[in-house]
Amino acid sequence: MTLKDTYDAIIIGAGHNGLTLGAYLARSGLDVIVLERRHEEGGGLCSEEVTRAGFVHNMHANYHTFVDMAPPVADLDVRGHGIEYVRPEVQMASIFDDGSALTIHTDMEKTLASMSRFNEEDAATFERLYGEAHGFVDLLLGTLMYQPPLNVKELTKALATFGVEDRSEFLSVKLRRETINQFLDRHFKDDRIKAHLAFHGAVCAYTNDVPGLAIGYPLLVGKIDNWHICLGGSHRLAHALWRDLAQHGGVMWSDAEVTNIVVDGNRAVGVRLADGIELHARKLVASTVSVEQTFLEFVDPGDIPEEFAHDVKTKVVHKDWSLFSVHLAMSAFPEYVAAEFDPDVNRAWVVNLGIDSPAKLNRDWAEIRAGRLVDPQPNAAVNSLYDPTDAPPGFATGLLRQFAPFALADGGEGAWDDMGRWYGQKCIDTWRRYAPNLTDDAIVEWSVFTPHDIARKLPNMVRGDWMMGEISLANMLDTRPLPELGQYRTPVEGLYMAGSTQHPHGFITFGPGYNALQVIAEDLDIEKWWQQI
Repeated sequence: MTLKDTYDAIIIGAGHNGLTLGAYLARSGLDVIVLERRHEEGGGLCSEEVTRAGFVHNMHANYHTFVDMAPPVADLDVRGHGIEYVRPEVQMASIFDDGSALTIHTDMEKTLASMSRFNEEDAATFERLYGEAHGFVDLLLGTLMYQPPLNVKELTKALATFGVEDRSEFLSVKLRRETINQFLDRHFKDDRIKAHLAFHGAVCAYTNDVPGLAIGYPLLVGKIDNWHICLGGSHRLAHALWRDLAQHGGVMWSDAEVTNIVVDGNRAVGVRLADGIELHARKLVASTVSVEQTFLEFVDPGDIPEEFAHDVKTKVVHKDWSLFSVHLAMSAFPEYVAAEFDPDVNRAWVVNLGIDSPAKLNRDWAEIRAGRLVDPQPNAAVNSLYDPTDAPPGFATGLLRQFAPFALADGGEGAWDDMGRWYGQKCIDTWRRYAPNLTDDAIVEWSVFTPHDIARKLPNMVRGDWMMGEISLANMLDTRPLPELGQYRTPVEGLYMAGSTQHPHGFITFGPGYNALQVIAEDLDIEKWWQQI
């Protein structure tokens, strides 16, 4: 690969947001280079054989929930680049200690039938909520996801303009004061149904006891049956975005560690790499890594206002919990005892194990925030049920995910190196209580990926914060991650933030890169050829 020393646009970080922004700019005729510290593109879209050869594990991003909702999927012809997605028929299940189980299907009638076994009135309520969320999905996507963020007052006005409060039982600006727990308590009766819905929110990083998060909850319900598997591993999506970038003249350079953003006269004019190479930018530099890296490491202190640097140090907030994962190579698929109650649990892609009330989740959050490990009740995902390419014939991959603290009260984050294997065994033991066929003989090998491992592998995920910023009303919309950065521009001219630190947040949404594009297009007078929501 022959590299030049000057490009129109330099993008730091080749995660899905950086590649998305780069591909759009390359299609718009700009000369683009995307720089990646690691040996390969993808960021959280990393799929690796961490147990045994032939077993492909999604180390970080496993659930692709915005397929066909996110504009870049069509604009960048993701499927045309060879990506195949499967939408599992049985999306998710919750198994309870009494042997019962609740299942979410792509067939809504089956979902409602499952809920009715617990509470018929709640099933009818869910049907109305799901229907209303889908009825307003274009509005919700447009106002909450795929445009530069409104402030709360503007959002309120937009919802009022569409007559949301007049036409909806569930969508209300008053939700900005409610927790998800309060929303569920107002509308549902059965604790197990509420627990499943709360757990679904938590898996999406919307913690059920945080005030204000009810405002985004109807959108989560609207996509509760839209979880997709990327066949062959999540990393294939990164390959597709890289191919689109390359086919339109863009360059992705791996093993290119940025150490400095070069600023001249309050304008970003390039970057300097760890090996001393300097690249120049004619039009812009965009960072998709953490706020702390960008402004406290890459930018010289004299190039940003002292007050702004202080805000980055003291006001950027991260999630107060992280994820502990166990990756398993298996010679058997789980056979749940609860299949006697509902046989479909054995076909559920994601299974929540034993959380039977929001109160149980609340108790866990209190322990986790205090740095303590809870008795694990993880969710279990078996991709091989719907992706036969991720394991050898007759075998399967498994993924256990448990909510956990980044730093342990006894020993800090470094304690994970000693505790990880022990806690992983406890997670496996929990799974076996519900699927006793998963004996030692059925588990070929397993590996853990701790919150500390997240931060070491992906340092832009500060303190294992897989959403790259707390999900709360105070850290949403135009105040995420700071008011000065809420519209993707920064105090340095020509320097933009375009990663998951920005609105809407992390997850495979493409939103931060796509929304930063809108701002960059306005500033550079780029014709918006892409579809508009």
